[in-house]
Amino acid sequence: MARNCGRRFVLGIDVGTTSVKATIIDPTTKAIIDSQWRQTQAEKSCESGSLVNEQDPSRICTALQHAVSMLKKEQLLRVSAIGICGQMHGVVLWKCREAWSRNDFRRYELENTSQLITWQDLRCSGEFLRTLPNPDSHLRLSTGHGCATLFWLQRNMPEFILQYDRAGTIQDLVVTMLCELNQPIMSVQNAASWGYFNTVKNKWNTKM
Repeated sequence: MARNCGRRFVLGIDVGTTSVKATIIDPTTKAIIDSQWRQTQAEKSCESGSLVNEQDPSRICTALQHAVSMLKKEQLLRVSAIGICGQMHGVVLWKCREAWSRNDFRRYELENTSQLITWQDLRCSGEFLRTLPNPDSHLRLSTGHGCATLFWLQRNMPEFILQYDRAGTIQDLVVTMLCELNQPIMSVQNAASWGYFNTVKNKWNTKM
């Protein structure tokens, strides 16, 4: 008899600001079958009064894998779909085909990525934001939004940003890694949280 016969389950993953959660759900009854969470301890220490707010994506990835590994194996074998959500607005950059590898235990290890610049980052002052094009979006652009952060990096740290050729939210990086994609595919809500995305037309603002 197959080990994973019977009802199929859904694995839900939440990559939060301070913790990650992994939950197995029965999609028919909506019952929680198993759930684990771990603190990420990913916050990067900054000088007092600093406008920078960054997290270490490697620690987030490690905490996530630890949480999933603590779920009951017999239930994991019955997972037929995975849903992922996480902290919005923030941005992490990486180099295609160089951002991760798998060790001898088949765990993912991040390698060529930036720090995660979170939604709490304050580098984009009001004065700086006023120099940017007006977004064609229902949301007002704010500091900590992904596109605003990318504009700031382009103007203030151009050599840094040229190291990478991909960008997304932290959950976009996780999906790209798990699905072995060459480029991230961003959901509408995450795209809207970055700014410069029209949710009615379902398009980025490419003409500015």
